[in-house]
Amino acid sequence: MFERSFVWSILAILLCVTSSGIGCRSATPFSEPGVSVSIEEGVAVLNRPLPGPMAALYHLRVPSSGGLRLGVIATEDGLGRMTISEQFGGAVAVAGWEAGGQVVIFDLREGCRLEGRSAGGIFGMGELPLDRAVRLLGGRLPALTEDSILQGDRSSVEIVGEDWRTLVDLESDPWRIVRVTGDGFEVVLDRHTASVAGRLRLSGTDGDWAELELVRLQWGLAGEAPDLPDLPYCE
Repeated sequence: MFERSFVWSILAILLCVTSSGIGCRSATPFSEPGVSVSIEEGVAVLNRPLPGPMAALYHLRVPSSGGLRLGVIATEDGLGRMTISEQFGGAVAVAGWEAGGQVVIFDLREGCRLEGRSAGGIFGMGELPLDRAVRLLGGRLPALTEDSILQGDRSSVEIVGEDWRTLVDLESDPWRIVRVTGDGFEVVLDRHTASVAGRLRLSGTDGDWAELELVRLQWGLAGEAPDLPDLPYCE
């Protein structure tokens, strides 16, 4: 049976794509002279909007289990859901968010919820911009219009938001994201179809890791994301 700390550790690894406070490389705005044209082209390709509403299913492996599933739903109006389920059982944990709203996390084993600063404290990351993480899963830079995209070296860019930042390594032919790094975590992406990664390997400096293998990705999701449960706050 899952302990609450195990649920949080899985979600912490999966959602720390946009962790705060990393030690970043030297970066310059793209408007400055001498910036690699190829990287500019890559940013133009990978910073486009997602093709539409998204639904994705992943096999999820962690050190203690290989029989988990991760489901992701994101609508055009900025609403999203992320669910971790057992292979032959029900959901273990759910994270929900709205555009510009608080993240709410439900431990369905314990029957309780966390949100706002409480959730950020559990993850050790402050704010959790899950809409950026969904863009990464959809083959795009984890950035929205209010975020800054700065030149790293000839194959990387730094993305800076409000109180968070992350470094993204790119490769071309086709343009795709191959690595995302931050304070205490790394995400390696491979097995791409165009810009969409078929596998993501997430690891932390503390030894925790998780691996996502894409089962199915659907664009143009019809209908609305499911309602979140009405549960009391975790003690």
